[in-house]
Amino acid sequence: MSPLWVLTRWNEVYSATPAAIPFLAHAAAHVPLVRAELIHRLADIADGRGPESAGRGDEDAAAHDLVLAELPALLRFLDDPDPETRRAVVTLTPLASRVGEDVWDRLARRYEDDPDGQVRADVFSALACLADPGGSRADAVRRWTAGAVTDPEPPVRARAAVMLMERAGTPYPVDLVEVLAEARAQAPPGNGLRSALAGLPDPDAREARVLGADAGAMAVVARQLIDAGDRGERGSHLATELASTWRDREEEAFGLLRAALPYGHGDTFRRLGELLPYVPRADRPGIAADVLPHAQGTGTGTDGYRLRSARLLLGLLGDARVEGFLPGHRPGAVPDTEDDADVLGELAAATGRPDLWRSVLRSTHLREANRALDALSPAVTPELHPELVALLRARRHVRHAATALAEAGVARPEVMAALTELSREPDGYEPPAHEHNSWDVMAIQDRGTAPAGNRITAAVALARLGGPPEPALALLAEASGGWLALAGHLGPAGRPLLPLVEAALAEPAPATRLWASQAHRRITGDPYARCVPVLTDLVRTWDEREAHGAPPPPSALATLAELGVTPDEIRPHLRTWANSERRIIPCYARHGPLEDDLLREAARAHLSLLADR
Repeated sequence: MSPLWVLTRWNEVYSATPAAIPFLAHAAAHVPLVRAELIHRLADIADGRGPESAGRGDEDAAAHDLVLAELPALLRFLDDPDPETRRAVVTLTPLASRVGEDVWDRLARRYEDDPDGQVRADVFSALACLADPGGSRADAVRRWTAGAVTDPEPPVRARAAVMLMERAGTPYPVDLVEVLAEARAQAPPGNGLRSALAGLPDPDAREARVLGADAGAMAVVARQLIDAGDRGERGSHLATELASTWRDREEEAFGLLRAALPYGHGDTFRRLGELLPYVPRADRPGIAADVLPHAQGTGTGTDGYRLRSARLLLGLLGDARVEGFLPGHRPGAVPDTEDDADVLGELAAATGRPDLWRSVLRSTHLREANRALDALSPAVTPELHPELVALLRARRHVRHAATALAEAGVARPEVMAALTELSREPDGYEPPAHEHNSWDVMAIQDRGTAPAGNRITAAVALARLGGPPEPALALLAEASGGWLALAGHLGPAGRPLLPLVEAALAEPAPATRLWASQAHRRITGDPYARCVPVLTDLVRTWDEREAHGAPPPPSALATLAELGVTPDEIRPHLRTWANSERRIIPCYARHGPLEDDLLREAARAHLSLLADR
């Protein structure tokens, strides 16, 4: 049935959808084997649609009306022997009143008598949504809710606990949190079918919203789910959400994820790596000991992902024992697979070992995202310059190599020669055939072109190392997009580009004005000429640009603090940004909650400035 997804994917209606609806309904009525899936698809089509939905097209309204026309024939399957079919029909019951059907009594009997706990939970949600406030039906829902917290079925207890927690407000009563935690831990794993009710809030989203309002409750439920086996990674997902939503909960979330390690989920190792910067270094040997058993052996598919993730975490922890777990790899040898190169790149960055760094940089399987490239710094780059020059000559990872050499000031003749050659060579160079081994170089072969910007990057690096600035000036003057941001790296030599930088200062996009202000400051050496006014304007207008009072760009706020300027408009918000227990900028980034951390640090810097005045 998966091809039917194209009719309803992303909850959108397509041109073929209205024509398919009568056939889907006919098949649902006559083919029991696919009845549940087809009714779920029809509920997807009907969900939130109709003429009353603002901004919807004619096809959306037509599809919604066609599902309503089929609804009376589908409601009879509320008594179907198959529990999944009954669940599917329940998702449509909120629409019954639009076709003159009152399904309250049938739902009430289904709640009282249905043998399937998940069906009863979905019916319970439907009844709660259909009850009019203050009426006899609302009284019945309150009675059912009071009894549901001790119901033998875990899904029913969970729905009732969420409803009562929402009513009680935060901090939630401990007994209700324990009911929810126990029920969620005992509930069987889902089968992927939705519990959402057409046109009404999704019960799962409601539970997530309720839990997201109380960090303590979120941690308790995550712990119970993990202790119960972390089925479907529900507990580890919730632990990640804890650190993403709340400040100073990283160590607690890390501890929860560490407790999930025995189950060997590949994503658990990745999430632990994202939170590792927030854990004391003294704990790392013990963490590595927990990870070691999962990094040994061979495997493919899900097992291969687990092995790779565990080894990457060991590399990030700086545990050299991971070298012994890489099949076919010998210490000091160049990695001959992408996975080995990635793992050893993590280990090189964590330990600073030049021998590892050299091996990884020499590998033809070095990928763009390898930590050996990301972690290059002036402290290590001079020792690695032969390998970086080799990358330049091979036209591979030019941005990383050229930038690292320039920032470290490595102006050796071979470096200058390689950068000069690159700066004169049009983008589009294709490496020799024998170098088409790693995925990034193979992509170059497929496109027949090198990554755009190699030439500009090399020319700017050459100028930064004392070479002629004219090639960089000429290329940047013709550059598109954000390449002009590199003009700031030229310092005073970039003055001929000031008219273009100043034009970028007037662009509507905040990100463009941000890099243009920084470039202007570096070129002129005067932060107060244009940089401070632009940054001040960015933080002054943040509440006009962003909905719900979102904060200004943390980097702009931090630069103003560095320059000793605190706009009056942000002063009332600084204590909230600095002291909020909940994250101001929710963090779902790959490398952890960095943006919100920067915001808090910048706000604290401004508060210190104000205190010193």
